[in-house]
Amino acid sequence: MAQQYKQEMTLAEVVKSGPEARKIIEKHFGKDCFKCPSFSGEPLFMGARMHSVNLEVILGELNGTGK
Repeated sequence: MAQQYKQEMTLAEVVKSGPEARKIIEKHFGKDCFKCPSFSGEPLFMGARMHSVNLEVILGELNGTGK
């Protein structure tokens, strides 16, 4: 069964799940996101809020329902 991404997952958990997930995070948050001190513990929903990115779009892409 494929990974099911949820808004409560940390950015680090999402990125560790595979290279495609890492590309999606980088696309929406930028490369500097990975250097941020909050990266390892910041939930996906908070990252989306901080970067003014639509959480549903990111979750859709991560879960394979978005473009």
